[in-house]
Order: sequence, then structure tokens, then C-alpha cells
Amino acid sequence: MNEKGEDGRDKAWKYTKKVDGERYFSCIFCDQKCSGTISRLKHHLAGTPGGMKACNKVPTNVKKELQLQLKVFKDDKNKRNMLLREIGAGIGGGSNESPVVEECGSNRSSVSQPKTIGPLDKFVTSEPRQTTMNEAYKKELRKDVCRRIGRFIFSKVLPFNVVNDPFWLPMVEGIASYGVGFKPPSMHELRTWILKEEVEDMDTYLLVHQKAWKQYGCSIMSDGWTDGKSRVLINFLVNSPAGTWFLKSVDASGSIKNGALMFKYLDDVVREVGEENVVQIVTDNASNYKNAGTRLMEKRKNLWWTPCAAHCIDLMLEDISKITVYDQTIKSAKQVVKFIYGHSWVLSLMREFTSNKEIIRPAITRFATFFLTLQSIYKQKQPLQMMFNSKQWCEGPFVKSHEAIQCVC
Repeated sequence: MNEKGEDGRDKAWKYTKKVDGERYFSCIFCDQKCSGTISRLKHHLAGTPGGMKACNKVPTNVKKELQLQLKVFKDDKNKRNMLLREIGAGIGGGSNESPVVEECGSNRSSVSQPKTIGPLDKFVTSEPRQTTMNEAYKKELRKDVCRRIGRFIFSKVLPFNVVNDPFWLPMVEGIASYGVGFKPPSMHELRTWILKEEVEDMDTYLLVHQKAWKQYGCSIMSDGWTDGKSRVLINFLVNSPAGTWFLKSVDASGSIKNGALMFKYLDDVVREVGEENVVQIVTDNASNYKNAGTRLMEKRKNLWWTPCAAHCIDLMLEDISKITVYDQTIKSAKQVVKFIYGHSWVLSLMREFTSNKEIIRPAITRFATFFLTLQSIYKQKQPLQMMFNSKQWCEGPFVKSHEAIQCVC
């Protein structure tokens, strides 16, 4: 199957469109941008792993065409590798020496002679292949690079899962493909042209979301929270089949309880997104939001105000926790948790008996945390009883303390 067109270019280029003034091209079906080679786009259209998310709008015939191209390319590559092995076997004459690296053209190009294969090889056992000097050098070199990366992560107190970030691997691969002599971006470059181009990319990505808002409709979600400076902030997000888009954040410290101002915030967001695109607005079930949502539905007849399900469940759990039997149980559990986590020696002893399992279960909402912690204490009931009856506890410094006696009894 010929992958080249009449002009000598890969036929897959016909499924791309060039973005004027930019260094990348995009898929004509879903507008997904690609700054790599045409091979990445082939995997994108074929729906196979290759560094890009699969296209969800590609026609079936195009998808099959690209899958066939990739299969043919893979088969040809396997044939070439097999031919190289056969050539190596003919030249080597059955030698069992380690591969030799030969310089070809420049100091960056090298060809490794393939391992020789003879007709009697399957009837004999060869000596274990020794690690070449090049492999040992590469192993030590990788170790040194990993140490340098780790040193940077540790010095900046970055979480270990930063390496799971989707932009981590492309960054490392980009540096590796550049080769020796790569000059990293300076602080000035990061805050000028690099930041500017990323903002432009985000603006382009926003167009994809806005297209989905118009095509499918969207939901506006508000998320209120309090920061370390006691400011009440409200994040506004837009959700659609294209994903969730952070729109903006407002400081509502002086207006969070004012229904009229909350209505203004929501109305402004609807106007920004486009009333014709909005299906519903999701907020907390507090009275101020309820008032604002009612007024919004009166003004804009084609959208709905919907209370947040998580907030409604939290209010239900709050009402349940006010029932006497549950209220007393929660208070007792909080007292036990406060005592254990307030003393490092007791906490260490607890982890010894629970096999390092915690009894605090943080959740998104406060009252959900209470009930999940109750569940966790119940699951660890036997280990906790064993701890308070153990020799370590009876000989420990807290056995006669008033706080401990209240917890145990």
C-alpha cells in the first residue's frame, strides 16, 4: 500500500489543515492540534496509542485506511529487521562475539551489528551474553539523569505524582530528542513568549469548548470556598461533552449572603457564555443561591436552576446528625479521634495495631467526613480494643490520664 501521494507527501496530510501563523497543524475532523510528525496524527485518526487522544469524529472509512497504513508500516519494519538479522548471520559466520558499535558519518550516528543466528543455534546452548561497555555506560548515565531530576523535585518539595502529569513525558521526550547542547528556557523566556504562546493555545482550545456549548448545550457550575486569607471566593465552571472549563473566579466576601448580588454574578456568567447555550445552572442549596436561581429563571425562561446534589446530601447528613443517638455517637467518635491524633505516641501505637490504616476519612463535605470516620472506626473496632488492652498501652504514659479514660470508657 503506497502511503505517498502524487506530490511525494504522505497521503495523511490531506486530513490536516494548517493554522496560519502557527507552527502546528490540526485535524480537519475534530480540530485537535498537533505539533509533532504526521505519524502522531495517523495514530490519532486510527485510534491507536501514539501520543495523542483518539479522534471521536473521524469517519469509519478514514479510520480503517489509517489503521491499514500503520499495519503495513509495522509489517515493513519487521521485514527490514528480519533482513538485517539474516545479513548479519551471513557476514558473521556464526561468531558469538558481543555487538560492535561502528561510527558512520558523524559521531551521533552508529550501527550495531545484529546478533548472528545459525542453523544449529537452536540445538546448542550459548554462553550468557555479557553486558557491553555501552550498556553499562547507558545504565550509569540514566541513573545520573534520574538523580538530577529527583534532586530538583525534592528541592522544590514537589509531589511525587508530578511525573504522572500528562505534560511530563512530552517535556522529557522533547529534551531527549533535541540532544546534547539544549539550552533550557530562562525565567525571562518563561514569562514572555512561552507564556504568550501557551495563552494563545488556550484561546484556541477555548474555541473547541465554545463550539461544543453551541452544539450540545452546557451547564454552569458555581463552587464557593474560603482561602487562607478568609476570603470567600466563587469559581464558575462550564461543563459540556467537551469537558469542564474554568471560566473565572470572583471575590464574594462582602456579598455571599446577598441574594441580589449573587443573582448579578450568575446573570453575568450566563451572558458571557450565551443564554442560548445554557441548559442549567448548578449551585449550592443555600437560601441566597436559591433566591438568585429563582430570579434567574424568571428572567431567562429557557434555563433551569439546579441545586447541587452533593450539597443536598450534606444537608441531609447534617439533619441526621442532629438526632440524639447519632449526635452522641458522633461526639464520642470525635473525642476518640481528637485524643489519638493529638498525641504522637498514641497515634504511633494505633498505626501499629491497625497496620498503618487511618481512622480519619476526609471527604468533600464536613458531615460526610463525620459518617465516613464513624465507618472507619467501626472497621478498626477490634484493633482499637486490642490496643487499649495491650501491654504497651497499660505501661504507657497516658493510661491514667482523664482524657484517655473518657475515650476508653
